[in-house]
Amino acid sequence: MYRKGVFADCHEKARKTLGHAHSPTLLPQVAVGWEVMTSALPSAVRLAELLGALSVATDHAAGQPPESALSATVVALRIARRLGVEESALPEIYYASLLRFLGCTSTASEAAGLAAGADCSALYSVTMSDWLDPEQLEASLRQRFATHLPSNVRNAAIATMLEAAPDLSNLASLHCLQAQILTRRLPVPAGAPELLSHLHERWDGKYPGQRGEAVPLGERIIATAVVAEMMRRAAGTQTALELLALRAGTQLDPNICHCVQTHADELFVGLDGAQRWSSFLASEPGQPLDVAEHELASVAHAFADYADQKSPWLIGHSRRVAGLSFLAADVLNIAAERREQLRLASLFHDIGRTSVYNGIWDKPGPLAADERQKAESHSLSTDQLLALVPGIAPLRELAASTHERGDGGGYHRRTTLDDRVAGLLAVADAYDALTHDRPWRPAYSAPEATEILLKEANAGRLPRDSTRAILEASGAGKRTAERAYPAGLSAREVDVLRLVAQGMATKQVAQRLGISAKTADHHIQNVYEKAGVRGRAAVAVFALEHGIVQQ
Repeated sequence: MYRKGVFADCHEKARKTLGHAHSPTLLPQVAVGWEVMTSALPSAVRLAELLGALSVATDHAAGQPPESALSATVVALRIARRLGVEESALPEIYYASLLRFLGCTSTASEAAGLAAGADCSALYSVTMSDWLDPEQLEASLRQRFATHLPSNVRNAAIATMLEAAPDLSNLASLHCLQAQILTRRLPVPAGAPELLSHLHERWDGKYPGQRGEAVPLGERIIATAVVAEMMRRAAGTQTALELLALRAGTQLDPNICHCVQTHADELFVGLDGAQRWSSFLASEPGQPLDVAEHELASVAHAFADYADQKSPWLIGHSRRVAGLSFLAADVLNIAAERREQLRLASLFHDIGRTSVYNGIWDKPGPLAADERQKAESHSLSTDQLLALVPGIAPLRELAASTHERGDGGGYHRRTTLDDRVAGLLAVADAYDALTHDRPWRPAYSAPEATEILLKEANAGRLPRDSTRAILEASGAGKRTAERAYPAGLSAREVDVLRLVAQGMATKQVAQRLGISAKTADHHIQNVYEKAGVRGRAAVAVFALEHGIVQQ
């Protein structure tokens, strides 16, 4: 937490440099005409479209071909109907299948550490196998994992992952927990998160939990549909059916496998190319569910937290950007409706990060040219994902403009940043990134971040009034009252928890908080004991569950 005096100094300099918000000399091209984009959101947005877009983001993070979750969901519904499952139970199968990989960002950084940075490829290779069978796991890794890597690097990473294979169940349990946490926040049928609590349970009982018919039928259907559709897209229908025969009675329910083998032509029709999206929407059971405008915030927060869990360096970023840009919009007297659009767009703006492997986000040094290009592609990915939901077009326009600049030198559209509301999001994103640690540099202080943003504004790359408003708002809204923290954690322990969630070791926590390593270790052990978790990924999921990730 920065001292109030430091913020006051920064803001006074900003006022002198940038002038007052209502000065007639400030960017007249922004002051005139920005209201053109102030279109109201429709009264409702279709839930399947929103969560369908989110599922494509989970495909990216899990290394799956795009729209894998959509087509697997269609297959799951068709199997359920073929088996005579009651219509009232189908919605929970629909949404649980769609969100099956919603926990995969929870351990992306750890997976990247094992997999030479290629976490998405590693997860895909593991998922394509029966990963509790060492021979199948090794065969899948050797066939699919990161074939672009030099052979010596690739072979070393495969050896490391095979050595770590006994711990895969622990990682899977974190995926399961995060999927449940995020799904409970969404306006989906109550049975969907319950099904996800059985995410990795098996017919043969080799994974902790239920076995055989004690595993809920919906989960058994989903597991079979996912395996069948993943393999069909990778190697064709015949290979998928052969694989089901091999896994029937071990990982998968043999009766459901037999159903798929018997009715394959019917179950897999219309699942290629442009048909996938329309087939997915058409398969929604019952009346399509809508998300009212006032419910969008819960969905947007799920998008934000899912994206920010991708790397320990990003935890809480989207929530902080949303809070800061919203406060700054008030400084500029932006209309309430437009402020709310800005807040929601801020929560959506980084969903495209899931398309980029953690070897880039967690890299401790400068990015090579091709890595920089890949990193910048996340903005395009955000644009494409949100384009799947026509009802949030105003939010998409704002979110996709986060990295544009006034001179046209930003990305990905290379357009000029000529809307001051979009400018608030761009500056808030930059300010938060500057004032938080990144793997290649420590956080800048508030005065240092102010200097950088002022230079950008004066060079015409960032809107001057938006920059002033963000700098003014950055010192606002500080909490002064005590609050109750979960699990009996003290305020100091919460500080420690946040740093551990970011991946800091004991000595780094001590240095950041100005305490001894012994004291830091004492706090860390208390956090582990009270929270009932150990390790960075588990601590991060705990923080996510209890809403203490954004500060």
